[in-house]
Amino acid sequence: METSDLLKALQGIEKRTERVSDEHVVATYVDSGGLSEALSNRDNGIIYGRRGTGKTHALKYLEQTEAANGDFVVYIDIERDLGSTEGIYSDSSISLQQRATRLLVDVLGIVHNRLVEEAFEGRLADCLQDIDIMCDHFGQVVVSEQGEIEHTSGSETQESGGAGFSATLGAAPRIGLTGKADSSEKLTDSKRVKQAGVVRHRVHFGAFGSLLTRVIGAHPASRFWLLIDEWSGLPLDLQPYLAEMLRRLFFSIPKVSVRIAAIPHRTSWRLKREDGGYIGVEVGAELFPILDLDEFVVFPARSRQEQTDRATDFYRRLLMRHLNQVLKERGGDQLDDADQMVRLLFTQSTALQELVRAAEGVPRDALLIASRAALRAGGRPIGTDHIRHAASQVYQTTKYALLNANPEARQLLDIIINDVINQKKARAFLLHPDDVSHPLVQQLVDERILHVIKRGYSSKGQQGARYDVLQIDYGCYVQLLQTANAPRSLVGEAAGGEDSILGLFYGDEFVDSEQLVVPVDDYRAIRRAVLNFPDALARVQAVGG
Repeated sequence: METSDLLKALQGIEKRTERVSDEHVVATYVDSGGLSEALSNRDNGIIYGRRGTGKTHALKYLEQTEAANGDFVVYIDIERDLGSTEGIYSDSSISLQQRATRLLVDVLGIVHNRLVEEAFEGRLADCLQDIDIMCDHFGQVVVSEQGEIEHTSGSETQESGGAGFSATLGAAPRIGLTGKADSSEKLTDSKRVKQAGVVRHRVHFGAFGSLLTRVIGAHPASRFWLLIDEWSGLPLDLQPYLAEMLRRLFFSIPKVSVRIAAIPHRTSWRLKREDGGYIGVEVGAELFPILDLDEFVVFPARSRQEQTDRATDFYRRLLMRHLNQVLKERGGDQLDDADQMVRLLFTQSTALQELVRAAEGVPRDALLIASRAALRAGGRPIGTDHIRHAASQVYQTTKYALLNANPEARQLLDIIINDVINQKKARAFLLHPDDVSHPLVQQLVDERILHVIKRGYSSKGQQGARYDVLQIDYGCYVQLLQTANAPRSLVGEAAGGEDSILGLFYGDEFVDSEQLVVPVDDYRAIRRAVLNFPDALARVQAVGG
């Protein structure tokens, strides 16, 4: 096998799981650190992760392995299998109860279709009548609302009365007396009752739930899996209603396990009602966060060396599995092991380690950067410089370009680059957790331009205060390396002896190499780099205003 064979194979790697076959999903899945055990436990749970961290791959792998074990699996991709999120679900001209009802009916429709398939394949033949009756109850799956109520009542009566006297004096005096009964009285009785406030929505399922429970219980499989992908693709105001349906229809069935893949901070699980109750689910009591791929792929460990070794091993296996699958599909020879791949594909082990760092914990970005670096290598093994240039290109074309639609997020990024990289000569900074939740910051995190690398860290200047540590994307960082404002450390030049920290990642023999221009994390120095977010936000608003 030649290096050129692997470089060509890198161009054939699919970056999105939904585009590959079921066999491909299983063959390229990397099980590490008890990931499979967490995925397959019986609890109803959430798989969190940023875009590209492998949520879809994990769910598809679970779908294939559990189906191979004889379990009944229903996989629903919110963005692909349901109505367009830019259509009826997010159309503000349509009432919330109409949109939520349509969503619930669409999801149950997919489950119902799968039950029909199971019945015709013989596994639910005895339940065909119950499955058919379910259709009659789809109209009872409805979200209703109660708004303003007004009632008025009144009555009115009227009476009138009067008297008069007249006299005429003249040649023939005449006295006259006239009388007229004319009295008036007006009585009004009015009652007005008005109830106003927040519209309260309720979800009704009718007899559908009892039929569903009976049919699933009759299925010969020992477990029913409901896997929901791209949960965060739903509008936030609809998510609690789908969660409510899952809780009421599926959570109470012992043999059902629900898995939901979602992006942190893009989810809404519960909506409180005025009566003290709620619509949705309670995370931690009814639905459990079983896995956070953001933390998993970064591999928090007891020491930097352990973290580096585990992360490098994961990406070695990831690359090898994907390359072998492409080579197999092309009918060529396959790699014997990961060591052979590293020898043929990279100039030295530090190039692979640089790829791990450039990926920032996102497997999809690692595959994309590797394929771009292969093009730059021109038939030769991939070196560190190829990784840097590829990461910069990926940043420009797939991350920074997305901010064109949000000028405020782009302005905030420019301010962070100026305050953190240009002025403090740093790459990471501290930000208060409340500020991390700001929509502009969250967009930069979602687009993988900022990366949360540690939570609950203390600042040296503010004892007792806790911050999140955010790191500017590797691709953004390397663009400034050749300028006068090139960063000299992870978080600035104030901490002495930081260059020695580089040896923890590369080994002491590489400390003086010219390749060491992107410093690694040094949490001891991070405490000095606190971003003044209110000031940064005011500057963004000043530019926009």
